[in-house]
Amino acid sequence: MDRSQRFARIAGAALLLLAPAWADRLVTTDNRVLVCRKARAEGDGYKLEFENGTIVLADKSLVKAVEIEGDMSDYVPANEDERKKLEQGYVKYKSKWMSKPAYEDELRKEAEAARKRTDEIALHSQWNSAWTSESKHFLFTSNTSPELLGHYSELLEAYYALMDERFGIKMSPVLGRTKMKVHIFKSKKEFQNIAEAGYSTLGYFDRSSQELRFFHNYAEPAQTEWVSLHECTHLLTYLIEPQYYPQIWLNEAVADYFGSCEISRDKKGKVVLKPGTLQNDRVLTVQNAIKDGNDTKLDELFLIPREGFDGFQYAHAWSFIYFLNEANPKYKKAFDKFFKDLYTQAKSITYESIPVPSEFDKSGVAKQASPKEIRRVVLSALGHKDTTELEKEWKSFIAAIPLDSPEQRFKRAYIQVAYRGLWGKDREETRKNAEQALADLNAAIEGGIQTARAYATRAEVLQQLDKDSEAEADLRAAIKLDPLSARYRWELGTQLYPGFAGFADEDGFSFSVEVSNQKPPEGEAKEQLGLAAELDPETYGELFGKLHK
Repeated sequence: MDRSQRFARIAGAALLLLAPAWADRLVTTDNRVLVCRKARAEGDGYKLEFENGTIVLADKSLVKAVEIEGDMSDYVPANEDERKKLEQGYVKYKSKWMSKPAYEDELRKEAEAARKRTDEIALHSQWNSAWTSESKHFLFTSNTSPELLGHYSELLEAYYALMDERFGIKMSPVLGRTKMKVHIFKSKKEFQNIAEAGYSTLGYFDRSSQELRFFHNYAEPAQTEWVSLHECTHLLTYLIEPQYYPQIWLNEAVADYFGSCEISRDKKGKVVLKPGTLQNDRVLTVQNAIKDGNDTKLDELFLIPREGFDGFQYAHAWSFIYFLNEANPKYKKAFDKFFKDLYTQAKSITYESIPVPSEFDKSGVAKQASPKEIRRVVLSALGHKDTTELEKEWKSFIAAIPLDSPEQRFKRAYIQVAYRGLWGKDREETRKNAEQALADLNAAIEGGIQTARAYATRAEVLQQLDKDSEAEADLRAAIKLDPLSARYRWELGTQLYPGFAGFADEDGFSFSVEVSNQKPPEGEAKEQLGLAAELDPETYGELFGKLHK
């Protein structure tokens, strides 16, 4: 049984355990189909009744469609006038009085329309029946939504135009006018299962199938936009010359710089991209390295092999390309020429044939400019005889970048927490890292970054510092801002349930639990854990079931 089948069975079993006999369905704006006992409009939002509790939505911003399958006639009169009208067989619906048969007929029509829309979304939410579209340069497949499909189509075409204008994309004769495939998955788990991506992978370009693959992160869409553009850079350089085997530091740094675009629209509504958005976490890494005296030197950067290219070197590589494009117009112009010449295999650059893995090229051979040659060409283009002065300019430029805004402080802390950067070599270093992250998050939230993600991130740091009551308050704040988040409810439930621990397997495809508490969860702990399981049965349904064994 493959992973997708395994998860389908787990999710199906969880739904059977959790779903009531009569059920309404609700489609969220991020295209999740939620099953609940009853979904009814209440005030400006909805009241959702689940098996394990009730969720009240203050407004309808999180809801795309509602399908009522249970008792549709439970109308409650709002005043005495309505009560009398009802006694006479009339009901007020959408500001209009109508007979009860007409009212029920209207409800049936609306329910049928909602059912059709829900069925369509549910149908296309499966990868084998996903939506497809074709643009000038790409073939798209996605089970997110038609709106997101259109968004990424427009975004990647705008990026193609930007890079074509900057460097000139003349497709290799080998590829002709081939349109590259773009696969956009609706969840990370599905991306892992179907695209066989690793747990820490957010997206990638697969040369063998000529496919760009990534998942849409509904909680952080800006991250997905960055991933799509970053990986699209690899796709575009492949189009220019499939047989060029790039130096890792340059390849990733360029993708990172140009993939980090400021996205806006002009007066005509056309997408406008401005590359070079500041990456706070990378700046901070290099700034700290400079202070500690262990920063990567430019001559070392030129020589970094693939196996030695980690996150620390990634930050240095990006910062050098950022410096070349942002510090000096002369350097920017020189960089553009160098990069174009490198990938189009200009005669002024010497290339050599090297053996490569078959997954890179079936022939097992590719062309590459050596580190020594790239160093020579870069220094020549920038007008330097050696790296001494250039390195001073680079490091001085990066060291002087301020990182004080609420947005910057939040991102710095979030990256540290999300990628396990809190953990140091010992408890004291870990606590010191957590205290710095907490200071950043406090400043960010007080400065206006009052999002569910900000509160949930701070809760994780507070837990690390053994400040459980404060962490609980932040999780409640996160749930208030994002009441349909299964993750936040699960985190709150586990905090309220002593003796629980959850672990991700190394492959990242499944979770295991360890419970020292011999009693099943009760009270609010059971409510929050149960709601999490109903909101996301694929992730939490099986875990919730284990807690009751």
